[in-house]
Amino acid sequence: MPSKKDIRPVLNLNFSGATEAFQNITLRPILKLQHSIIILMFKSWAVKHKIRLSSITVEGLKEIWEKSLSKNNAIKNQLLGITIGHFTEEEYETYALNSSEYNKRIFTMIKQRLFDSFEEIKNITE
Repeated sequence: MPSKKDIRPVLNLNFSGATEAFQNITLRPILKLQHSIIILMFKSWAVKHKIRLSSITVEGLKEIWEKSLSKNNAIKNQLLGITIGHFTEEEYETYALNSSEYNKRIFTMIKQRLFDSFEEIKNITE
């Protein structure tokens, strides 16, 4: 049976410190692995809140993130859950030592992933 690390994409990224190493070795590959789920979660959230994805602009997406998603604890907890659920025990121990910083990094990377996937999101059939 493959380990949690075996199913992650391999990313060759540079880093300079322990926090950045955790981000690039653990968080980024997990978020890349979970990309389609992140997009589906956003789509489900948008449909539930009657947001017409086909007609939003990238500025609209940024506004939606800042005004709604960033304040929605339920979706934030789901996004954290689909990330943390892929940690090994050792990775969780590292995460737990500095969870506030890692949570900020997770949300920043997810936000950027949504913005970078704007066309994919916009073209999702509602």
